Amino acid sequence: MGGKPEGSLRVIVVANQKGGVGKTTTAINLGTALAAVGEKVLLIDSDPQGNASTGLGVGRSQRTTTFYDVLIGGRSLSEAVVKTGLPGLDLVPGDADLSGVEIELGHAPRRSFRLRDALDVMRREGGYTYVLVDCPPSLNLLTVNALAAADAVLVPLQCEFFALEGLSQLMRTIELVRGSLNPNLEIQGVVLT
Repeated sequence: MGGKPEGSLRVIVVANQKGGVGKTTTAINLGTALAAVGEKVLLIDSDPQGNASTGLGVGRSQRTTTFYDVLIGGRSLSEAVVKTGLPGLDLVPGDADLSGVEIELGHAPRRSFRLRDALDVMRREGGYTYVLVDCPPSLNLLTVNALAAADAVLVPLQCEFFALEGLSQLMRTIELVRGSLNPNLEIQGVVLT
C-alpha cells in the first residue's frame, strides 16, 4: 500500500456516501489481509450502524468504550480498543451513539480534527502500522473527521451507472477537505464492488 515509511502509521479511510457499496466488507477484508501478512492493524468503526464491529465478532455488550467516547468523551483510542478474534487486527467499535455526534459537537473547537488529534497520540504510543476507518454512508462530520485525519481514501464503487454520480460528489468533498483540512490527503484507489 505504498507511501508508508518503515515503522510509521498509515491511515486509510474507506468512504463512499452511498450505502450498500461494500465499505464495511472492504474495510474488514483489507484489515484481515494486512494482519495476515504481519501488519498491526486497527480498524475504527465510525458508522453508527456498527456493522464492522459486528462483522468482527464484537457484540454490543463488548462495546463499553466506543468511537463515540473518543470523539465526544475525550477518551483515547487506546482506551477504546477491543481485541478481535484475528491476530494483528484490533477494533475501536462503533454504535448508535455516533448518530448524535453532528449535533453534540455543534460548533466545538477542532470539531473536524477530533480523530486526527486522537491519532496523534496513538502515533506517539506506536504499535500499529495501519489504521483503517470504516465510514458511514454519508458525507457528515464523522466522514469529514476521517478524511481530515487520513493519509489516503479508498473508495468502494458499485459497477453501475448511478454510482458515478455519487462518486463525483465524493470527489468534490475530498477536494474541499484537501483545500481546507488536509492538503496531504490522497486517493489510494477505487475498489469495484
